[in-house]
Amino acid sequence: MGDIETYEENVFEEDGLAGRQFSDCRFVRCSFPDTKLRFTAFSRCDFMMCDFSSVSFEGTNFTGCSFPESKLSDLNLYQVAFRDCDFSGAVMRNCVFQKLQAARNPSPKRFDLSTCTFRETDLTGSVFMSCDLTETDFKQATLDRVALNRCVLKGTDFTGASLAGTQFAECRIEKAKLDVGGFIGFGQSSGFELSD
Repeated sequence: MGDIETYEENVFEEDGLAGRQFSDCRFVRCSFPDTKLRFTAFSRCDFMMCDFSSVSFEGTNFTGCSFPESKLSDLNLYQVAFRDCDFSGAVMRNCVFQKLQAARNPSPKRFDLSTCTFRETDLTGSVFMSCDLTETDFKQATLDRVALNRCVLKGTDFTGASLAGTQFAECRIEKAKLDVGGFIGFGQSSGFELSD
């Protein structure tokens, strides 16, 4: 890994980002107002206190990135790929995590988030549709009024998460973890293990 390029309090516009690849960069208090991140790739980048409000994505990739205290609310993430990303401490309210399927292929396409972390992330009102959340860390996250539809929840860790009004529909739940408070909040759901 070479020197880390730092962008501080920059306002990024679409013209300067389309088709670019950023590696080993640090973005501090940057904003992306009404920007389309089109075929843009970020690898091993840190986004600290950044604002992605009103961003749209097209063929965007994030690999090994972190988003501490960043705002990523009200986003449709169907054209984004996340791998090994850490959203701990981010605000991601009212987001839609879903991959669109091809018109010729009736089988649902999974949105793989199994390598990502959502510890202490505010995901209030978000929707996870056909997501692979195998062993995903949601510890201490706010998942109030979140909808999880047709998701894989194998070993998913919800310890300490707030689950008020959370809906689990047609999910594959296997050895997912809840603490006692989360279990009581969720009710008598099957497929969960109590953690110490």
